[in-house]
Formats: sequence, C-alpha cells, structure tokens
Amino acid sequence: MERRLFLPAMLLAAAPRLAAQNSWSRVRYVGGTVPAKVNPYDWNTRLTITADAIELLFAGRDRLRIAPASVTVMTYGQKAQRRVADMLALSVIATPLALFGILHKSRDHSLSLEFQQDGKPAAMLFELDKSSYRAIILALTTVTGKKVDHAP
Repeated sequence: MERRLFLPAMLLAAAPRLAAQNSWSRVRYVGGTVPAKVNPYDWNTRLTITADAIELLFAGRDRLRIAPASVTVMTYGQKAQRRVADMLALSVIATPLALFGILHKSRDHSLSLEFQQDGKPAAMLFELDKSSYRAIILALTTVTGKKVDHAP
C-alpha cells in the first residue's frame, strides 16, 4: 500500500519538471529491435516523455509511441549495450549491421529501454547527451515507476 502512495506523490512532485522540460533532441538511436531508418552516427532522434507516453521521433520521419506501463527494464551504461545486443542476438530480425554499432566499447551515456511491443519483447539502445542524461533518466523513472539499473 505504501508503494502505491509513493508513486503518485513522486509524479506530482516531478510534474512541474516534466512539463517544463519533457522533450530532448540530443538523443542518438544506436540500434535495437525497432526498425528505424536513421544514421547511427547522427543525433537525430527526439525523445518526448509525458505521463501517458514515451514518444520517439526518428530523423523527423518515423514515430514510435510506447506506453510507460509496457516498459519492463531500463539499464544505463555498458550493461545497457550488452542487454540490447543479447536481445538482438535472440531476435529473428537481427542483422550483422545492427550488431556492429552496439558491440563497440565506449564510455558514452548509453541507455537501453526494454518493453513489450505488440505482445513481443522489444529493445532499443540510445546514447544520451552529457547535459541531459540525468534529466532523461529521472523522467523515465518517474513515468514508468521502474528503477534504471546501474544508474549514475
């Protein structure tokens, strides 16, 4: 019962911050099970987080809307890259090109988002800008009610 009261209180406390800054354009979609046609080296993805949706606009063309309740796991850092690579390896639609960008080692602000899409598990890997990664993690934990594994 205490957990149920904590989440709405957390949402109310974070509502002004979410309303003021809930959209980020310095996000790079590195890869995953979502077939978005983007250049993995360009910062061309817009992430918008609201109380009822996590919305992605890939290169100004393709749009994906995720219900916060469908998010199962969020992971930050090097572990995020490994989790998405593992999911791609198990996926039927995985290509060697999709794995190429994910398996490199780096010290970037990587965030994986695992969720249910049409009843199937899906995953995406993002690189976040150093000036906004903490705000994005806070917004995602607020709307999903889930903790980000290995968060800074």
